[in-house]
Amino acid sequence: MKALDWLDERTGYRALLDEALDEPVSGGARWAYVWGSALTLSFVVQAVTGVLLMTAYQPSATTAWSSVMYISHQMTWGWIIRGLHHFGAQAMVVLLVAHLGQTVIYGAYKKPREMNWFFGLALMGVTLGFALTGYLLPWDQKGYWATKVATNIAGTMPLIGQASQRLLIGGTEYGHLTLTRFYALHVAVLPAAMVALVAGHVALFRKHGITPPRKADLKVVDRFYPKQVGMDLLMGLVVLGVLFGLTFMNHGAHLDAPADPASDYPARPEWYFLSLFEALKHVPGNIEWVVAAGIPTLLIGYLVALPFIDKKPDASLLQRLPKLSPLLIVGVLAGGLTWLSMSGDAQDADFLKARELASVRAERAIVLAQQGVPPAGPLAMLANDPETRGPELYDKHCGVCHKLNERGPEAGKETAPNLTGFGTAAWAKAVLDNPDSDKLFGHTSFKGMMESVTRKPADPAAAEYFTAMKKADIDAISAFLADQAQGGKGAHAAGEKLVKQRCTGCHRLDGNTDNEESLAPELRGWGSKSWIAQQIANPGGGKTYPQAAMGKDVEGHMPAFEEQLSAAEIKLLTTWVWQQTSGAGAKPAATEK
Repeated sequence: MKALDWLDERTGYRALLDEALDEPVSGGARWAYVWGSALTLSFVVQAVTGVLLMTAYQPSATTAWSSVMYISHQMTWGWIIRGLHHFGAQAMVVLLVAHLGQTVIYGAYKKPREMNWFFGLALMGVTLGFALTGYLLPWDQKGYWATKVATNIAGTMPLIGQASQRLLIGGTEYGHLTLTRFYALHVAVLPAAMVALVAGHVALFRKHGITPPRKADLKVVDRFYPKQVGMDLLMGLVVLGVLFGLTFMNHGAHLDAPADPASDYPARPEWYFLSLFEALKHVPGNIEWVVAAGIPTLLIGYLVALPFIDKKPDASLLQRLPKLSPLLIVGVLAGGLTWLSMSGDAQDADFLKARELASVRAERAIVLAQQGVPPAGPLAMLANDPETRGPELYDKHCGVCHKLNERGPEAGKETAPNLTGFGTAAWAKAVLDNPDSDKLFGHTSFKGMMESVTRKPADPAAAEYFTAMKKADIDAISAFLADQAQGGKGAHAAGEKLVKQRCTGCHRLDGNTDNEESLAPELRGWGSKSWIAQQIANPGGGKTYPQAAMGKDVEGHMPAFEEQLSAAEIKLLTTWVWQQTSGAGAKPAATEK
């Protein structure tokens, strides 16, 4: 006790506590008054977790995503800290709306509390500013594209649009300066504004006191402590419980793939901006700014004017409804547009597919980053990953003609062999059995050039002398070819001997063939990484097919991609195709007999 007396003598803390806790609550303590305290607690959570995040975050276009990945997946308790910060930001928006609603219902914006109402509106603007600036900081796909959409809309505004856009992004391109400017706003400018506004808001609140409900018994006066303090603390525990619950349920906050300006991403803002996003879908692009800036401006103008519109003292909520109707209409519209946006996305197959691909890319990026991010940044990491770049390159350059597992043309529209299982014994057996199958060479210029070794020819004279190849020989040849796809390290002497006896009449093996005019491919190394790479680069280069196979008289043959793709891209595509066909992760062959 002497220690506390010593401290009080030098600081006067007891008088300060008495001043803070002895505030009279006219009409009695109520649960309706807890929203302001809950909002303040949420801001404290944001401040504490924000400072902790700053100890590991690196604000640059090459390091931001990697540092957030480190926080979320490697730093001790990092996922909890980031999760609390993420969901705390959303809680502030919810609590802000609740606090605003309680203020409107109780008419706490009326004389003499107009200035406190204006401070509250300013706090609302700062809170939304936190949400907008914080969205970009992870420098992931979701934040990058949502921010780009927002700043592009701002750039369409007359007179000040382009200047304000350049000021925000630090030039004409999104990069380091954009991120550092948003970071400075998020951790310095907006927090300072928030502290100043909260201090002013509380000071004015203490000056004018609580606005009790219209029918409250003003003879009842509670002290702020202990009853109202108890309610505020209980609400604070509920808020903290919800934040921790959401954090543990989602294992922190989701991190999308690194921001990639060259990608096509299905961008969506957070739920509290979805209504505006949905509204923008229904107006022409050249007047988006009218909706994006006009609606918020009208709403803010109405809220600022509300104390002067609704001046009648001690009016019931029912009597004030006509003057509050714009707020009710905006609320209903916002809810309806939010639902329309969510339900529309849930039924949009293209959006869902794009989201699924984005999720796969995000998960892969995190796996790679945990193995180490190169100095050039996470985009360079993804650009050198076959699992990431392979599907993109395949869809663009190969998937127009070839089917491979689920990728490629729709059924019946293939114009080249189905590559599912290419390089496997099953694929080789399917070719030996029925090379003109629709899933093999039936839709190509090579149709009819190879005869089945198991089926009689259509020509009766040829069919009379036809003898089907033995199953054991087919198995031996197929096993030899499948081994070639794996590097030719297995012992398949019998199969190689049969290939020389039965196949080199048309095919080449080590460049040797009995028919130099044949267009059949080289079988040494068939289906291997080096064979696939040569086929992609130049299928008529002699390493896979002879030059004549790519002649002008052979319509629809495969083009050479060595001038369209870099050596690194060919390597990436080759690795991915080999992995999907006969390598690790390959699925069973999907050829038909």
